[in-house]
Amino acid sequence: MADGNNRKKVLNPLLSYLEDPAPKAINGGGKNADDIQWARLDIQKETLSKSLKSISENKSIIAHAGKIHLLIKMFDDSLAPSWTPTDLFETNPFTRLVSPAYNGFLVETSKEKIPEIIKKIKTASNDRIKVDVSRLESIKAFDRNAVLRGKSLSDFDFSNDGNQFNIWILPFHDPNARFSVAEELEDLVDEDVITFGESIYDNVFDGEKRTSGTRSFKRKLKQYLSHGHLTFTAVVKNNNDFIKLIGSGAIYRIEPVKKVTTKSLPPGEGEEPSPKLINKETAPVVVIVDGGCSSKSYLPLNVINIKPLIDSYHADLKHGNCVTSLVCQGGAWNNKLHLPQLECKFVSVQAISKRDVSPQPTTEQFINYLRVVAEKTKGVSSVWNLSFNEASPSDSVDEISRLGHEISLLAREFNILPVISIGNVNSDNPNTLCPPADCEAALTVSGRKASILGEISSHCPKSLRGPAPGGMKKPELSWFSKLRMLGGDVKTGTSFSAPLISSIAAHTFKNLKEPTPDLVKALLINKAEGIEHDLGLGWGSPWRKGSSMPWMCEDGTVTLAWNSKLKAGSAYYWNNIPIPPEMIVDGKIKGSIILTAILKPVVSELAGDNYFSTRLQCALQHVNNAGKAKNLLGTMKESTEKEIDSRSELAKWSPIRHHGKSFKGVAVDNNKVRLYARIFTRDLFQFNYASHHELDEQDVAFVLTFKSPSDDPSIYDSMKQQLGNKVKAAVIEQDIILDSDV
Repeated sequence: MADGNNRKKVLNPLLSYLEDPAPKAINGGGKNADDIQWARLDIQKETLSKSLKSISENKSIIAHAGKIHLLIKMFDDSLAPSWTPTDLFETNPFTRLVSPAYNGFLVETSKEKIPEIIKKIKTASNDRIKVDVSRLESIKAFDRNAVLRGKSLSDFDFSNDGNQFNIWILPFHDPNARFSVAEELEDLVDEDVITFGESIYDNVFDGEKRTSGTRSFKRKLKQYLSHGHLTFTAVVKNNNDFIKLIGSGAIYRIEPVKKVTTKSLPPGEGEEPSPKLINKETAPVVVIVDGGCSSKSYLPLNVINIKPLIDSYHADLKHGNCVTSLVCQGGAWNNKLHLPQLECKFVSVQAISKRDVSPQPTTEQFINYLRVVAEKTKGVSSVWNLSFNEASPSDSVDEISRLGHEISLLAREFNILPVISIGNVNSDNPNTLCPPADCEAALTVSGRKASILGEISSHCPKSLRGPAPGGMKKPELSWFSKLRMLGGDVKTGTSFSAPLISSIAAHTFKNLKEPTPDLVKALLINKAEGIEHDLGLGWGSPWRKGSSMPWMCEDGTVTLAWNSKLKAGSAYYWNNIPIPPEMIVDGKIKGSIILTAILKPVVSELAGDNYFSTRLQCALQHVNNAGKAKNLLGTMKESTEKEIDSRSELAKWSPIRHHGKSFKGVAVDNNKVRLYARIFTRDLFQFNYASHHELDEQDVAFVLTFKSPSDDPSIYDSMKQQLGNKVKAAVIEQDIILDSDV
């Protein structure tokens, strides 16, 4: 949309910060007598011992090679990683903590060893064990009630033959127990208690060399024998088979699969844009996983022919065509809205069917198909648009969905940035986001309305909201959801907001010298207008009227961006970052500073509420001449507040840290700041790590923006001159002239 100013302007490129941080080793504390909850120690000795005795006498508990799982839960004041009961359940061949699970931890043991645990609790021979006992609230057998997450059998619908379930297997550590579980599952397959979906969706790219779902499952069983983790999708025909499955003693979690679906001022008017005008040489590529593309006008922009998962009769081609037109020319179609005029090519991945089509691919078949797509499109595109969602939220709101988790693993493996719609409101679900919008690696996008002038406005009432499980802040971004698209139709939905983000993300990738998915993600968040996260809008939209592109610096701003690798157990400091003189007025900071940092986290295979095993803490600090540090951005209260509060109020374990502030006059006695960052860990026993020292370096993307109070353009050159050879242009060299008439 025109803003009445037709001038051309040359913009300043984003700067890569090249300085290595200075690490400082941190000596962690340990449990001691001061940490014992004396008021409940004796009570818990008795309570926990009784629970264990009852478990040892319960003959209905299914064991595998003599091994069972206990579900232990901590008191609310003892959720911090430092209170994990590693001393009571000290790792040995007979008893060990194996994983965080279902709001607690799984302990693998045998009934024969329970008397020894009881004795250890009652005698509590040292302070560390007393700490564990006094902070441990309950011990139960991991039974059918835990598998079903408190639901009854009547809550599961078996009115159809093709009832798909995502299934997580218990993570036994003992090799003999794993073998017993594998045998049990093979028996269930042989008895047709579980099957694996329609064969037409198996190994789509292999043609005649199709591998049956059963053979593929047996390969996964071999991996379970090696690694102890197994997740799969199965079809269960009826209630009796379901009872056999959950009674096997092998299941950790089971959830029914929800079908994947696609679902004022006119946003555009006049002649429809022509795809023929798109520059095929320079336009970046977006992989569009949707209903396919049949539009003759857009098909020439499809750069790779990918074999469909869904045939054209059953595929939702109409939705796919709409999404494709917005990815390629969202701004041109909506010329009454303030949108950047960006153009893209695409790879069409025909994988989403029309509503009520049956049979559907299983989650397993869908993910296997996407894996091959990732292999075939590697190096062609790093941005995937996923404008689809499951029809309803996950049954377990505290756990990550199978689809969200698997797409995240795929994205991390292939360095992909998925852009995913948050989902749309319906009568049964007015608020909660729908998978795969809970994908950690993704930019989840919600919808927002346009003002009468075509500018960004409030949250779209048809758009779902965050947050997501695991402490994730979702959505990250939002943009217009009522849009004109192919055919001149005007439609509303988050399916149509996502392509706008995909397009600008693809251009950001294309323009950066050393892009990574997290760096692009951090840049887009850093460019958005919000400082505080909003459950409807996220941090806002990455472009507004008069804005520069994310890879450029606005007038009156300078942005530093870089990727780094940090080891857990050390504090890292980027020292002597100058405060631009344009932001120092009478010895005080004035203007704005925004810091965005994203950690590539280590995650739990069981995808529970303790999903993240690593977290990032960061702050921008001023060190005065006396050597005392003061936090300018980032309070770091997440390390001092109660765990239960810091998780809910400070999103302690969210991989995204976003801090910003407008300074009206903060006194400083020098013009330097430093950036502090540290990686924390928890639950590393599930990966067979004895300590955080065994972890590899962790990838973190940083974006730091300084903005002068008067939009003084000299701030850019000031920062660049002061940093000298510590910075370089982050943008691929070109004569960048941006038309402001957009």
